Amino acid sequence: MKGQVVTIVGPTASGKTALAVRLAKRLGSCVISGDAFQVYRGMDIGTAKVTEEEAAGVKHWLVDCLDARESYSAGRFAELAGEIIRKENAAGRVPILAGGTGLYVQGLLEGYTFLPKGAGKKSRWHSVYEARGTEALREELLRRGRKEEEIPADPQRRIRLLEVLDAGSDASPGKSADLVYGGPVVGLAMDRAWLYERINQRVDAMMAAGLADEVARLLAAGVPEDAQSMSAIGYRELLPALRGECTMAEAAEAVKRDTRHFAKRQLTWYRRMPYIRWFTRTRGENEEMWYHTIEQYVMSYIEGEPNGR
Repeated sequence: MKGQVVTIVGPTASGKTALAVRLAKRLGSCVISGDAFQVYRGMDIGTAKVTEEEAAGVKHWLVDCLDARESYSAGRFAELAGEIIRKENAAGRVPILAGGTGLYVQGLLEGYTFLPKGAGKKSRWHSVYEARGTEALREELLRRGRKEEEIPADPQRRIRLLEVLDAGSDASPGKSADLVYGGPVVGLAMDRAWLYERINQRVDAMMAAGLADEVARLLAAGVPEDAQSMSAIGYRELLPALRGECTMAEAAEAVKRDTRHFAKRQLTWYRRMPYIRWFTRTRGENEEMWYHTIEQYVMSYIEGEPNGR
């Protein structure tokens, strides 16, 4: 029998955290973060990490697990998340996976065979990157059929994606895979103009909450500028401002721009996952009713009712 997990995907600022907490409380379970950067300690504001108030007593896994100088990967995520799902299922609970990183979530659900990272051993794509730079990785991904908006900005994630493609474990675009896990996969969507407004407002709130100070603290604690963690949106854009190369206002605008572009890439990636059931929220729609509709769908799916499939 397949393991059971409820998955929530959608672009940044679409409301995944609130829905995940709500569903976890309804099911008496927990939330697993499918984000590539919330795993790092000290990176709270820029990753929109769930606050104690937002968590409302719900346990969140794969948050604050690693030092910001460590590396993280889709393969490591799949290993850790899979173990959590197994333990929760064994205890009679269905966990909620709240995802923001497409490769991580798709790899887990579809059972990608990620290449192990041997001690000190680098793939040929590391050599390509070192010799020809990140543009060479982009060109190879385009050659392999990836669209521009699907290509991650971080060179390490470009390398990892090429390694996955080399292993022949990528799912064909537009074709549903035989999912490793059972359970509904919910997608949250909204009008793009409204989503971009929410993104801009979120970045303003992050800056007001002290994002620049957070980045400065990480650097002061010894996290190098070229660390994987510092490639996160909201961190890499502030580095030039902290070096005095641009104003903080200019850096904030860069964060907004890059977050909007990231949201577009997320939606493009999720379109490659045809098993997602999308719920589109319209401006002015009652938030409680929207969440209630999704909650009823999830419960019907888990309970095996026809309208939940």
